[in-house]
Amino acid sequence: MRRRFWIRGSAALLLGLSLVSPAFSRTLDLGDLAAPRSDAAPDGPVLPHASPALGPAGERDFRTALRSFMANDFAAAERLSRGLTQSAPEAPEGWYLLGMALANLDRREQAVEAMDRAARLYKANAAPLVIKGDLLLSLGRRDEAGAAWQAAVGVDPANWRAQERMAAFLESRGDRDGAIRHYEQALSATDAARIYPRLQAARLHLLAGNPARTEALLEDLARPADAPSLALDYLARAKVGLDKLDQGKALFDRLIARSENVRPVLARARLAVAEQNLAEAEAVLEKAATRFPDDPALLLEQGRVLGAMGRYDRALAAFAQGLSAAPQDPALLRAASLAAARLGQDAAALGHARAAAGLPGATPDDRIRLASLLERTDERAEAAALYREVLADDPRNWLALNNLAHLLTETAPDEAVSLAERAVALAPDVPTLRDTLGWAQLKAGRLDGAARTFEAMRTDAPEAALPAYRLGLVRLEQGKASEARSLLQQALALDPGFAYADDARRHLR
Repeated sequence: MRRRFWIRGSAALLLGLSLVSPAFSRTLDLGDLAAPRSDAAPDGPVLPHASPALGPAGERDFRTALRSFMANDFAAAERLSRGLTQSAPEAPEGWYLLGMALANLDRREQAVEAMDRAARLYKANAAPLVIKGDLLLSLGRRDEAGAAWQAAVGVDPANWRAQERMAAFLESRGDRDGAIRHYEQALSATDAARIYPRLQAARLHLLAGNPARTEALLEDLARPADAPSLALDYLARAKVGLDKLDQGKALFDRLIARSENVRPVLARARLAVAEQNLAEAEAVLEKAATRFPDDPALLLEQGRVLGAMGRYDRALAAFAQGLSAAPQDPALLRAASLAAARLGQDAAALGHARAAAGLPGATPDDRIRLASLLERTDERAEAAALYREVLADDPRNWLALNNLAHLLTETAPDEAVSLAERAVALAPDVPTLRDTLGWAQLKAGRLDGAARTFEAMRTDAPEAALPAYRLGLVRLEQGKASEARSLLQQALALDPGFAYADDARRHLR
């Protein structure tokens, strides 16, 4: 969840990003989880075998065609295999070899037809359907490719290539459970030396919140010193998800020692942050900075940790260095804007926020953050215009409703009341929204409504100074000086240093 901090008292909300990454789930943040590269055909294509349907002469021609294919003479392989389809049209291997030759000649539509013919003639060979699916996918016919792979699985459930293709297709369609099922079937259909389906199944189980199955799949694979990096990465995250933190840290440390990329460094640092050990996180990132000195992701994380430690100047320097390498990185721009704002460098904060809001992928939050900073620099007209733009796209954005209401309390209090009422209705549990509503009601002269709003806030948070102070101001406007004085004194007793303490003392004098 985002952390927000207040400006102009506690009414207008400046949407900021937490300087440290949010608390992790039981398997850490999986946003940077890399997928394994396919090793689906490391041993080359599945070649057809001669069958009695060819006859003696046909078998000789088939073997000649096959030798031509293996010698990369695909034109000769096409000529010879096409002859086989005429002399022995019921022999599937002639059509299969023709399809393979045509595919290598980049005549893919014809190759699909040949593979389809071969698939109809074979009784239990799924290979032509697998290749047909691959060809259809290369032609952009994804749904037809999925149907071909589904048919291949139906013909031969033990064909691991078909199972892998079907799993990848289902994952691309958002069917994670189906993908897991087919990767698991691929695992049971092939030998242990093939690690691709195991890694894929482990990754998807991790994403599905099942770290125990990920652990079971990868425990032995991760033991050797030269274990695949992704196996170490997935297993480390699974260990964390199973509360085996020391084992998870050790696996991340093995990855960090390889210096392949910054992902394990970020995960290791975030784990330290989740344990509220910012010093350890800083040390991990500082050490990695010598190996990846200009990596934007590392600099972003380093700046966030420094910011969480209150070292905003160093955090801003890290963000600036990251922006030198990636000047349009939205996360760096947002973080730099927040750090600069924390340092009181409004111009710099505004510049970074304006750059983030101007990016093609800018979000409503980016515009709200820019508008909030514009309020700080008294660019109220532009701020109001930005809030209205956000609300035109999303009338239910309670943050924009609240901030615009706060902005209009002095100049258009009746509209401010209406906006604040909408914000409170959308997010009734956010105290600041009710404070904005009460303040707008007070400015609009709706004193009874303002009194009810602040009284309800006092009931919900009797230890808070702000509602007592606000209600004291309402009582002053109502001419109830004695009650007002008592409320202001209560506010100061609850918190002598709250945001409006000086104003409360001035009224008491």
